[in-house]
Amino acid sequence: MITDNEAQHVNNVKQIFKTIKDRYDFLNHLLSGRRDIAWRKAVVKILSPDIKAVLDLAAGTGDLTIEIARRFPDAIVLGADFVPDMLHLAVEKSKALPKPISYVAADALCLPFPDNHFDAVTMAFGLRNIVRKELALSEMTRVVKPGGIVAVLEMTLPAWWPARLFFHWYLTNVIPFIGSLISRKPSAYEYLSASIHTFLQPEELSVLFSKAGLINIRAKPLTFGICYLHFGTVAKEPANIQSPSS
Repeated sequence: MITDNEAQHVNNVKQIFKTIKDRYDFLNHLLSGRRDIAWRKAVVKILSPDIKAVLDLAAGTGDLTIEIARRFPDAIVLGADFVPDMLHLAVEKSKALPKPISYVAADALCLPFPDNHFDAVTMAFGLRNIVRKELALSEMTRVVKPGGIVAVLEMTLPAWWPARLFFHWYLTNVIPFIGSLISRKPSAYEYLSASIHTFLQPEELSVLFSKAGLINIRAKPLTFGICYLHFGTVAKEPANIQSPSS
């Protein structure tokens, strides 16, 4: 059971993404200086060439889901998100593909899929919005076959101080200012900036990957460490994983 505060956070996040859904792609380009396109391609490159089934979690408007489907046209690619309004846009964007992509509304903390179902689960720019990150990672691990991969793409404040100072200034000044110009809900843009500021450091997230039962864990910095590609392999032998208590 989630607490009242956690439930309120979930509702607030859902409302934020419903508010900005039509500008979400623009916002991703803005936050990343358009580097998000290359970052998603980096996710696709680490996936095994013989994958047959992939779940893209926190799919949003479908950018990573579509990139995976283009790279692996013979695979079953499924996009999932807890904001149905975002998925409506993903469906429209996916219509140009030769093979349809299925999308489903789903909660990352309680995925509606059986154990050992996918060859890979990916998530781009979604984990920082989830309160119980360890539980979400455990669920992602649960639905991946032994030997499969869990990959998370996420923005953070870089360790290298010149990049850190610049990105901090950019997030606290430029993003809220642009949000105030183009949106009736500038608080949504302020939230997204704050969520990057407060996100886990790469080594902290690697610990959560390990607790979720993943092995061969890597955290690959992208664009001066503004973004990290975190990924690990599901152990082929059952791991003794304890359910997160909080």
